[in-house]
Amino acid sequence: DGSVITWGGENHGGDSSSVATELSSDVSQIFSSSEAFAAIKNDGSVVTWGNSTNGGDSSSVAEQLNSGVSGISSTTFGFAALKNDGSVVTWGNSSDGGDSSSVAEQLNSGVREIFANDHAFAALKSDGSVVTWGNTSTGGDSSSVAEQLNSGVTQIISASDAFAAIKSDGSVVTWGNPMIGGDSSSVKGQLNNGVTQITATKFAFAALKNDGSVVSWGFHDVGGDSSSVASELKSNVKEIYSSPNAFAAIRSDCSV
Repeated sequence: DGSVITWGGENHGGDSSSVATELSSDVSQIFSSSEAFAAIKNDGSVVTWGNSTNGGDSSSVAEQLNSGVSGISSTTFGFAALKNDGSVVTWGNSSDGGDSSSVAEQLNSGVREIFANDHAFAALKSDGSVVTWGNTSTGGDSSSVAEQLNSGVTQIISASDAFAAIKSDGSVVTWGNPMIGGDSSSVKGQLNNGVTQITATKFAFAALKNDGSVVSWGFHDVGGDSSSVASELKSNVKEIYSSPNAFAAIRSDCSV
């Protein structure tokens, strides 16, 4: 019937009594951050509850969330709502992407999809450009690769504190914490073309190329270093899967 029932830690969203009337019917989707919830209703409006500092209180942007919201993404303590007109509304902890005022003009229209890591957001626009905000050291600041993100981006993948973007020419652009995948310079030559898929653990990335080979980078102990199985990843890989701290590749002969 579209109603919502909550339980658990009272200050983290388990107690929704303050918005009980709004949650009694017509809710279509629920999204979560670490300490709050955001619900989209059938009319495109948003209801929030939980830790007020970390996304549970959206009163500062209430008017913008009255209608037209199609999806919501979240960092650990912040939310970003994508509206039908391609604009973005943010709230929650400012250091976790809750404040997008520095890029507000770029988020007024044309946003196609929003991606999040633990502390930053990246918006992919319909023209293939990318806009980032949030914690500057974990992907909120993409100025070092701004020129590469001006056009041609088709996909964005996130680790905990870094992003990787695949461009239409099969090249890859990375930014964020350099230790956990934001810096891919050690494998730059292998990421210049031919990449079709990227998978991430919390602290590393693995790229699948169109020749069936795999390239990995990021923190060594959680998948960034695949040198021990390099000979098996040179060709014939069909797909890559990840857990929080490891990768598994399925080969064309169905071996793993």
